[in-house]
Amino acid sequence: MDHYLFLLKKFLGNLLMPVPITLLLLLWALLLLLRRKTRWFGIIVVLFATVLLFVGSYAPLSSQYISQFETQIPSYQQTQIPADYIAVLGSWHQSVDNQPVTSELSPTAIVRLAEGIRIYHLNPGSKLVFTGFKGLNEDPVSYPDKLRELALALGIPAEDILVFVGPRDTMEEAEVIAANFTDTSLVLVTTAVHMPRALNLFQRAGLDPIPAPTEHLAKPFKSWWNIPTGKTLAHSEYWAHERLGLLWVELTGQVKEYLDKD
Repeated sequence: MDHYLFLLKKFLGNLLMPVPITLLLLLWALLLLLRRKTRWFGIIVVLFATVLLFVGSYAPLSSQYISQFETQIPSYQQTQIPADYIAVLGSWHQSVDNQPVTSELSPTAIVRLAEGIRIYHLNPGSKLVFTGFKGLNEDPVSYPDKLRELALALGIPAEDILVFVGPRDTMEEAEVIAANFTDTSLVLVTTAVHMPRALNLFQRAGLDPIPAPTEHLAKPFKSWWNIPTGKTLAHSEYWAHERLGLLWVELTGQVKEYLDKD
């Protein structure tokens, strides 16, 4: 059952993004425009799809709703109590022959790892924790092993790296880390827009990690004279993914509570 829910979440998560939704709206509008009786409604759908695409790709607007997520939790600040473990949450990768590991890992993965290593150096004696799985297409090398490969290349000792292969999403990562690291000082590293959901899930798992958000997407803008870009649209998709993720957490949590009562 969990496997099918995971696949459903992945399918809906990819479908309910700005680009797929815009394309579906335009396809619907085309069908409406072909009929005289519904042509006026088709024009409205085209306008709505255009507005959606503009809002998602226009930086001054997207930065405002993305920053609502990113400003909830401040960046990591070193404390007097040293951290024992730094958990770097998963992203994605793809093993490709004749490409360096920096190309096989996603840009998000590399940024998260860089922040994890920075915090590792601020806390002598700490260890890095990598989690993840091989992907839906069963990559020959798992994500945490690929992250470990890059960390070793950047000079991190092998004995200071812990790898947990298997967790498919943030919820499973929280469960695995909670099962292995209790009564320890844990730093949680992930993308800033993902941090609110990640903290929610880790707290549900019984942990109270120190947040270390990174890869902030929202940037201050000096002028409203900006051209919509694909890069900004990608940032908006990340925000939409997190909104849907929080909704999914609430829905699945309510279902679990209902089943537990029986």
